[in-house]
Amino acid sequence: MKNCIPAFFILSLLYLSVILNNKSAAQTYRIDSNEYSIDTIEVMLKKSTGVNKIPYYYILTDYYIYHSPDKAVRLANEFLVLAENYDSTYIIEYCYQILGEAYFFQEDYENSLKYFKNFLNAQVEKDNLNGIGKAYNNLGIVYRSMDKYSEAILCYEKSLEINLKLNDINGLSSIYNNLGVLHEHLNLFAQSRDYYNKSLDIELKLGDQEGISTSYLNMGGINLKLRNFQTAVDYCNKSVEICEKFGFKHSLELNYDILYQIYKEKGETDRALVYLEKFYELKNQRINEETSTQIAEIELKYQSDKKEQEIKLLQKQKRQKNIVNIVGFSILFVFLILGFILLRINKLKRINNQALRIRNAEVLQQKEEIEAQRDEIEAQRDEIKRQKDLSELQTNKILKQNKDITDSIEYAKHIQIALFPDKITLQKVLKNGFCLFKPKDIVSGDFYWVGHTQNKSVIVAADCTGHGVPGAFMSIIGINFLNEIVYDELITAPNEILNELRKKIIKTMVRANRIDESKDGMDVALVTIDYANMKLEYAGAYNHLYYVHDHMLNVIKADRMPVGISEKSIASFTNHTVDIVKGDIFYLFTDGYADQFGGPQRKKFRIGNLRELLLEIHEKEMVEQKRSLFETFINWKGKEPQVDDMLAIGIKI
Repeated sequence: MKNCIPAFFILSLLYLSVILNNKSAAQTYRIDSNEYSIDTIEVMLKKSTGVNKIPYYYILTDYYIYHSPDKAVRLANEFLVLAENYDSTYIIEYCYQILGEAYFFQEDYENSLKYFKNFLNAQVEKDNLNGIGKAYNNLGIVYRSMDKYSEAILCYEKSLEINLKLNDINGLSSIYNNLGVLHEHLNLFAQSRDYYNKSLDIELKLGDQEGISTSYLNMGGINLKLRNFQTAVDYCNKSVEICEKFGFKHSLELNYDILYQIYKEKGETDRALVYLEKFYELKNQRINEETSTQIAEIELKYQSDKKEQEIKLLQKQKRQKNIVNIVGFSILFVFLILGFILLRINKLKRINNQALRIRNAEVLQQKEEIEAQRDEIEAQRDEIKRQKDLSELQTNKILKQNKDITDSIEYAKHIQIALFPDKITLQKVLKNGFCLFKPKDIVSGDFYWVGHTQNKSVIVAADCTGHGVPGAFMSIIGINFLNEIVYDELITAPNEILNELRKKIIKTMVRANRIDESKDGMDVALVTIDYANMKLEYAGAYNHLYYVHDHMLNVIKADRMPVGISEKSIASFTNHTVDIVKGDIFYLFTDGYADQFGGPQRKKFRIGNLRELLLEIHEKEMVEQKRSLFETFINWKGKEPQVDDMLAIGIKI
């Protein structure tokens, strides 16, 4: 059984411990959140003051703990300050638990421990055994995730002792399940089975259908590891029956995976295939729903920000129009007064001095001509000013639209980075190596992927069609498919990985009605390293493999076809095998490095220069090689724009 099965149940119990322990506090300030959307509740929170904010904080922290843990952290900290100002013990304890849980979901275990310990101290001061038991249970879960098994066992045992004393069957079920998870992780399968069985007995008494289905699932998985195949099948079938009845899709997906493994072990290939197909059907459905949700969130944020900016622009235009009207009426009034004065003066001059009539007429005519010229000049000046104001308005509108689009792409960047391998996994697989990654835009069409399974390391450097947003979406598809192929389908041969990846991409394009879009795909360099047998396998789509052996640079050329739709879509990629020795260095590149324009003549860097550079730097430490590659790239580019995403990976055996 995979580790994700008990981990899912652990998170459910961690959530329950927060809600159950603070039920009385939440009921003190309660409104019906079903009547309002989350956006409306956020607006109501901003408009409220003092204690009136409390019910909205409860609803928002409870919602964001699963949907956006970072928002839950921010709101819980605000809530904590409010609670401390009013000296509300119940709310302070609630905030400690929300913060502990939110940091746990973000894998920030140090901060998670800090707030769970604060909650434990508060319960100890009140001598609240029920709260102390829940606190130790949560601390055990965090220590288990940090691989601190002795501390985890100590916390679980303290929680178990308290729950036995209180006869708290909900708490006992959680503790027995968590002890089962821990012993299973330590490969103590018999002990793990006993703890899971105790948890199952309690769930049956409680009648909690979701808890019962999960316990049956855990018993099926542990009996698989004990090779009690029929017992494992019986438990899984019971769990499947409940999941199908009540719609527990995630547990149903995990049951299908276990049943597939059972029948595979028993050699019943046909039945194993049936459950494998059911497992992937649910898994693909879940992945599609998660991807759709992420895209919808990006679109919603973009539309919301765009609408807000349009409202502000309309308000500004209205104010400017009012100002123009006032100024226009003022000028008109001034001209009316001036005209009246001129007529009066002219009449007086005709009466007082007939002799000067002709002269006055000439002067008046000259004055009128001057005034006409002045009016024309002022009209031209007003038109110039109007055109200038209109130009400024259009410029500001364009700048704001660009900012809105940039903010949306920045948000998409966080989603893409979250799918990339984390630093710990990257360092573990590459060992003495480096990864140099410099996107052209905010999001990248290049991506890297590493994995380790069956005592083999798989390293991928890929260049999706285009760069920016289109390439980034294709990279997300590629990363998800690589996870399925290597970890779920257990394929490690490079050519087989590329063949399977191409099938999945073509299938995705067909579903998206893009079968005629031959440009959708990716160029890939992929290696699998078997350190036990000192073998390296490579397959490539347009991206070659470079390696240095005995101070000689060698090149294994890639197949001239993409991982996508092409005339050679049915041809298999070529698998190359290299015997490796300690000190060999292998390099994987996308085309962004060699295609960069720059230098004195503003030409491409080219493959020839790249080969010479690799021979020049290969004797340096890998950290220095990475620095040399980056500095060479920057110096060559100079003031020229970066033409494409750039990715380079180095591995030293």
